[in-house]
Amino acid sequence: MRVMIATFPSTSHLYPVIPLAWALQSAGHEVCVVGHPGMGTDDMAATVTGAGVTAVPVGESVVTADSEPTEEEGSHLDIPPDAFALDMLTSGPAEWELLQKRLLSIIGQCYPLDADKGMVTELVEFARSWRPDLVLWDPLCLPAAVAARVAGAAHARILWGQDKMGWVWDRASGRSAERDPMARWMRPLLDRYGLDFSEELLLGQWSVDLVPQAARLPLDTRTVPLRWVPYNEASVVPEWLREPPERPRVCLTLGVSSRHLFGKDTGFPLEEMLDVVAGLDIEVVATLNRAQLTGLDRIPENVRTVDFVPLNQLLPSCAAIVHHGGWGTFSVAATHRVPQLILPVPTWDEPVAARYVAQRGAGPLLDPARLTPDELGRRLSRALEEPTFRQGTADLQSDRLAAPSPAEIVPVLERLTTHHRGLPLG
Repeated sequence: MRVMIATFPSTSHLYPVIPLAWALQSAGHEVCVVGHPGMGTDDMAATVTGAGVTAVPVGESVVTADSEPTEEEGSHLDIPPDAFALDMLTSGPAEWELLQKRLLSIIGQCYPLDADKGMVTELVEFARSWRPDLVLWDPLCLPAAVAARVAGAAHARILWGQDKMGWVWDRASGRSAERDPMARWMRPLLDRYGLDFSEELLLGQWSVDLVPQAARLPLDTRTVPLRWVPYNEASVVPEWLREPPERPRVCLTLGVSSRHLFGKDTGFPLEEMLDVVAGLDIEVVATLNRAQLTGLDRIPENVRTVDFVPLNQLLPSCAAIVHHGGWGTFSVAATHRVPQLILPVPTWDEPVAARYVAQRGAGPLLDPARLTPDELGRRLSRALEEPTFRQGTADLQSDRLAAPSPAEIVPVLERLTTHHRGLPLG
């Protein structure tokens, strides 16, 4: 079958789907990844083809807030770092509705509904001409569901974090197209292609869920669980990484979302963290780019800064990792059974990852708002020295292996595609 994967223009959204694309290709299916050519400094098409998957760039690149946009570079995307950080279980209707508006803002910026040209039109027209059997789409890429409907394809979301879209549809709008701002936003696009609205245009005919079962929102949705297989690009192993560390090695990272979407403006106590590790007998590898290092007074002697090294290469040599709470970073650490010290940077559901790690005993629970440098140093020392955290990482690994691998869900996707595939329009 032909499978079209529609992505949001960020590598942190793209990386999780690459192993599934490989599994589909290995099973004999034809796969392509469709999306913006890039975001900020990211060349999305090059990243896709570098992973051995066909790329189909549509529309213009998206310029992030910390870039210097020109008229030729495409639309400007301005995302406050905490715009989508909301604990769905403790918030209420007013907060859910505000989240809807913020989500719609970023969706509208990335996917402007231009009747004659632009990303959305090119996306739909490519689907109409290529005729995929299955469209797998990022939950923020709502036009992909319309493209699937036009092409007569089965379609499903790929969830890389908690299903906040499903929650606000269920709770805030009461499953009402009249009350839901995203459903109303889609109306001109649906009218253009003579389509009626249905719930599946927001939630997919089913969802492929990469989030661990224990961290998901309690929603009654059609879900296919999928093990998160870490992928963060291939590169040459640096010479310094070929030798075992002489002291306990700690990775310090803020993930790819923080650097590509928000630059330095994350709220992560980076300078305080560097001061803490300066007093410890450890080696720190900090995967920080130039923007994240700007303004720091000093880099301690026991800290090696590298702009980029794949965590799959680095973490097997590490005794602990300090990070922001992204599920991608969490998953690499869980795969390699590395204790995790998470100082959550609230951009989506990072505090959920932090609580999950602590509940499984794979790292101490931290409250960044009340954390002093001395306490941070003690918590890091505990993560390095206490054997119970290593046992906790084994429990995390067991949770991870309980979900089916990409290869194991391919037959499930084949059956669901056969069941849901319709007739193309026109």
